Amino acid sequence: MKKRVLASLLAATMVCGLLAGCGSSGSDSASGSSSGSGSGKITISTWNEPSSDDALNMYKQCEEATGLDVEVTVIPESDYSSKLNQMVSTGDNSIDIYIVWENDIKNFAEAGGIISMDDYMKDSSIDQSDFIDAVATLSDGLGGTYGLPWCAATEILYYNQDMFDAAGIAYPTNDWSYADYLSAAEKLTQKNSDGTTSVYGSDRPNVQTWWAGIAGAGDEVYDPASGEMVIGDGAESFISDCADMVSKGTMPEPSSDTADLFASGKAAMSWAGSWNIATYGDDLGFNWDIASIPTNKVKYNTLHTGFYTINKNSKNTEDAWKVVEYLMSQEGQTINSKASGNPSALKTIAAEGAWKVDAAKSIENWDAMTDSLESGVFGYTCLPSGVTGNAVSNFDAALSGQTSVKDAVKASSDYAAETIGY
Repeated sequence: MKKRVLASLLAATMVCGLLAGCGSSGSDSASGSSSGSGSGKITISTWNEPSSDDALNMYKQCEEATGLDVEVTVIPESDYSSKLNQMVSTGDNSIDIYIVWENDIKNFAEAGGIISMDDYMKDSSIDQSDFIDAVATLSDGLGGTYGLPWCAATEILYYNQDMFDAAGIAYPTNDWSYADYLSAAEKLTQKNSDGTTSVYGSDRPNVQTWWAGIAGAGDEVYDPASGEMVIGDGAESFISDCADMVSKGTMPEPSSDTADLFASGKAAMSWAGSWNIATYGDDLGFNWDIASIPTNKVKYNTLHTGFYTINKNSKNTEDAWKVVEYLMSQEGQTINSKASGNPSALKTIAAEGAWKVDAAKSIENWDAMTDSLESGVFGYTCLPSGVTGNAVSNFDAALSGQTSVKDAVKASSDYAAETIGY
């Protein structure tokens, strides 16, 4: 999960109405929750390891600012949603603050697993009018403020400038077309003498960016009114293109190897999340930059975030709120942006540009972030992770020739309908 004028940036595009279709049955507020045990210790769950640099570790800085002991529980991303769902369903009280994903916050609120923050917000320094539109829409749809966004992440194109220079190809721009991308991928592919590929023109779509390609090809992906996954011709078109690239050796085949081919210099381009900016920094050993995801039929980008929520069964909701309020403060959000490379969902804080990671010295096109957020929507992230995970497995199977493209799309759609219930 999406600085500067984010208000206008995201207003029309952020389909967070997607979450507006989530009516809430929960009305429990902070005033009806435990005021706290006064233990001075607050636990928070996340899927990201905190920064090893204390100055960029917002949890360490929160401890300094609040005097509270903030204990971070890191749950692997692959298990994160299911683990939190299990904790909410069993009334687990070992975690005070859940950072939850878009597809879970509605369910957690309706199940009474998290509290409304409205009473706390009344006296808070957090300016609700400064949030990107998605947050207001989310709160309206849930009947209250059940979560506050920790950032506003997006998806972008990463490219190896050295390889583009060697091939004599102009760098990608934020207006790059999908045809430009396909053409460059072929030209950038390098072959060994035996015909095998030594450097791929582009890495394969990952779990997140499959959906940018599918939606860019014309599919809605997620219908906020019905909660359905909507894929068809667009998915078939994009998967077919990827399968063609795999057959030519322009894109790698699916495998169990999870190595980052772009970072290792084995792929000239990669579609990936903005959070990789902080990971890459100045450590790749080559010059690189970013651009918007190439535009196909539709300019599309998935918006990503996580929401700070307070466990209804927390024994110390008052201190939990103090932690949340710090993490949403100017200081907390600035530290998060510097560490993650993701803008704040608070427009005025985002406008200050702390997300422009200092270590990423080769980046010149920071406007790619602004442009990407402008076309960002909460799409596949609002679907159950099991549904999207199943679909990506089917897409990869089509690339490997284990199933046809049409059957992969149908199987994914059928599974979504059965799982979600429509």
